[in-house]
Amino acid sequence: MKKIKKRIEEGIKKVIEEISNKVIDVDVFPSEKENFGDFTTNIVFKLGNDYAEKIREKILPIVSDIVEKIEIKNNYINFFVSKNVYFNFLKELVKAGKDVLKSEIGRGENVLIEFVSANPTGPLTIAHGRQASFGEALSRIMKFANFSVVKEFYINDSGKQIDLLGESLKARYYQLKGEEKYTIPEEGYHGEYLIQLAKEIKEEKVDDEFFKKFAYERILEEIKRDLRNFGVEFDSWVNESIFIKERKVDKIINELKEKGYIYFKDGSWWFKSSIFGDDKDRVIIKSDGTYTYLATDIAYHKYKIERNFSILINIVGPDHHGYIPRMKAAVQAMGFEPEKLKFLIVQLTTLYKGKEKLSMSTRKGEFISLKQLIDEVGPDASKFFFLFRKVDSHLDFDIELAKKQSTENPVFYLQYAYVRIKHILNFAESKNITIGKTEFDPDYLKEEEELILLKKMWKFPDIIESVVKTYGVHLLCEYLLNLAKIFHSYYHKYRVVGEDKKTTESRLFLIKGLYTIFSLSLDLLNISLLEEM
Repeated sequence: MKKIKKRIEEGIKKVIEEISNKVIDVDVFPSEKENFGDFTTNIVFKLGNDYAEKIREKILPIVSDIVEKIEIKNNYINFFVSKNVYFNFLKELVKAGKDVLKSEIGRGENVLIEFVSANPTGPLTIAHGRQASFGEALSRIMKFANFSVVKEFYINDSGKQIDLLGESLKARYYQLKGEEKYTIPEEGYHGEYLIQLAKEIKEEKVDDEFFKKFAYERILEEIKRDLRNFGVEFDSWVNESIFIKERKVDKIINELKEKGYIYFKDGSWWFKSSIFGDDKDRVIIKSDGTYTYLATDIAYHKYKIERNFSILINIVGPDHHGYIPRMKAAVQAMGFEPEKLKFLIVQLTTLYKGKEKLSMSTRKGEFISLKQLIDEVGPDASKFFFLFRKVDSHLDFDIELAKKQSTENPVFYLQYAYVRIKHILNFAESKNITIGKTEFDPDYLKEEEELILLKKMWKFPDIIESVVKTYGVHLLCEYLLNLAKIFHSYYHKYRVVGEDKKTTESRLFLIKGLYTIFSLSLDLLNISLLEEM
């Protein structure tokens, strides 16, 4: 698709120079509606109405091998791609497999994607689940587009929240021993999971440090286990405490002081984030000498920059809106281009059981964990429901719908399509028809639905590039659901393996190509490839 677009653009430029002696930038873009062709250009608006027909007449011979028709509608020049383009694509797809679909857009780019990074103070929530599914899918898609990708989890293992965790576990431990004088701090953690942790403590000698360490280590183990069960693995785990122990926070603060970006006021040290676009300056060392979260986060981002990534992607929750300008300011102060630090906000998810809304409060312990969701609806349904809406939009997640074994359930609909495709290929093999080794005759792919399928398949590489450019994983979900809809319609209307040998062989080519795109897409979305349903 990209090559066709470039050919048309170059052809139009050549024609314009010939008929007007003008050198003008030409934009050719995919048409939004089928009846407006495959590609369109608004170049006439730059040149004037008189040029439309002249361009149409002169461009057609130049692109006649790839374009079968050119129309002018409302001063837009619309290009209809030749069927031979689709047929040649299908031949390459079946012959070479998914390599035909790869993009070079990410070549030479090293990307660090930090996501989830949940505080190890309790089980992963559904909010973390949405971030995890998005981060994993985005990483896979970017790798497929030839980016070099590292997935990283930042562990907040120091500070007030860890102290509160230790105090909360201590209270639960002594309450189990009948010592009711021990109470959980008001800002502490009240979840049932701490009662279970307290029951597991066998040591006789316990102190405050023990409770902190025990709770932190056990909860982190559970987080890692839940992520593995969700199909999410990280390349790197980084501890916040390292930056304090190795005095890396002090080092970067001193560097910023030397640059004149930190000053002392009212007993605290302040970072001049306002000069880099933040709405105000930020405290970096409090009056009691302790660091703010910003201090350790700056040290962490310094560590990111030192590893020579060309793009830094932070996937965060909606509570980080105010955090973005101060971190952009920090990386700019350190000499890193702020536009290369990308923040992707993942909005919250509301759980429903049918029409019943489920309330959640993490600190009070009234929440449904990611593990509970997975246990109830399965990892595939959980992931796809998290993915098929734009992440910057609030998500309503219907548990009852996610459990349905029917076409109402989008992930069931996709997996059902995949299994059907697989069954067709297996049936052909049982009839001793070797797919891909037989002769493919385009004349036998003449049904309207077949051409629609082919055109949709041909657009797959463009979808991948759109996902990468916009970080819109939902675009691949939408594409795949649409492709499944077209396939299901085709499946009900036509028999693939039939009496006519040429028709069977040609349709199997189509199904084989479809299989490659389906299996690849589901894998990129981290959805299981089922054999049966």
